[in-house]
Amino acid sequence: MIRAHIVALTCMFLTLFGVGCTPDTTGTALPALTSAPAQVIKPMTNVTKNPKQGFFSDPYPIHLAASDAGSIPLTLSGTTQDLLGCPGSLAAGCFHATPISVAIGPDLGDQASAADATLRNEFNNNIFQDNSGKWQMAVSYYVSNPEFPDATAWTVILHAHPKKVVKGAVPTDWVADSLLVGSFSTPTKADYDGKYYEDGNTLYLVYSARLTNSPNHDGIVAQLMDKPDTPDAAKPTVLLAPGDYNSELFNGLNQPDTFKLIETGNITRVDGKYLMAYSTGAYNEPDYKIGLAWSDTFLPAAGGSYRRITMTDTNGVWGKAGQPEVKYLLQSQEANWPNYIADTVMAPGVPAVVQDGQSWYLTFAGYLPSDAKPDPKTGHYDPSIRRPYYAPVSVDIPAGATVAQSSEADLANWITLGSNN
Repeated sequence: MIRAHIVALTCMFLTLFGVGCTPDTTGTALPALTSAPAQVIKPMTNVTKNPKQGFFSDPYPIHLAASDAGSIPLTLSGTTQDLLGCPGSLAAGCFHATPISVAIGPDLGDQASAADATLRNEFNNNIFQDNSGKWQMAVSYYVSNPEFPDATAWTVILHAHPKKVVKGAVPTDWVADSLLVGSFSTPTKADYDGKYYEDGNTLYLVYSARLTNSPNHDGIVAQLMDKPDTPDAAKPTVLLAPGDYNSELFNGLNQPDTFKLIETGNITRVDGKYLMAYSTGAYNEPDYKIGLAWSDTFLPAAGGSYRRITMTDTNGVWGKAGQPEVKYLLQSQEANWPNYIADTVMAPGVPAVVQDGQSWYLTFAGYLPSDAKPDPKTGHYDPSIRRPYYAPVSVDIPAGATVAQSSEADLANWITLGSNN
């Protein structure tokens, strides 16, 4: 009984200081390693349920040319058919939605029809302004084709151009004009979440792709582009693939399915390094979470990849005591693993690290815990009630440091939640 009171008091004490705690029934207090200060996480929008507004799935940052970076405020696109923009200094609820539309151009429509395919359910609207000031969009669509009635997750990535451009504004009306990734006649796995990245004067399309079928692994690749609507003939380069980490299992621990997925892959140049913010797990379950990976070059050396941040799983939280595991920036899956924020946001994912003025922020989506109610039939959360969030982050990269030569502990301190201003 005395031990139980000590456990309860310890948990109460930890809770007062913003650290979650899960009492162990054996009598040992197991503090949730919440090194992420959840109090700095802020909602981007003001949400109402009647009328339904303020919800937003998949916030993707919009790259701006230097000519427009000072005149267009921080703006995000997404799977939700809106733009989110904050016209002034970032503050809770400052982002407001502007509707966007994407139409299928006649030539592209004819190409799909010739294959007896139908394009449906547009998602992943990734808008990009290249360094010359021209606007592009990579947009994903689901494909249906009567020849393959069981191919329910068949997707393609299309290029789109704006109908009209207004100086100092992000275009809102778009026309999809060409096929970038995938096929209208042969089902393909993954092929979604395309976004452009310009490394110097070289343009790439970064997207989620099926890497292996045995085991089933999806990861992030970069496709060299001849033009925004024309991929180069070279095969895409793998940037980050699933590894030997139980935390990356798509269906959680102790499940027979060994499918693993790494997605999103938003890349930002930070102090000369390349930072990939990515998601792993299922977006409508508590195992969705945010990871960071670094590289000294945009394309890793042959046979290499972006480098995750890992730590030793001393207590076997993920089932392999003493083995390396990923140290996520935010996660709601395991209370006894760092940066657990289930009391604040469930299933945090679709992350990006963005700069607004001199300040750095993390943007992402997730569920308010009170909204995260699994469907009785599927066990999944309702993706239409995901909310957009942001949080300040501190950047602390030692002068002269490289990704390749930095320790795991040092790498984990390059980006941390909370402002150092």
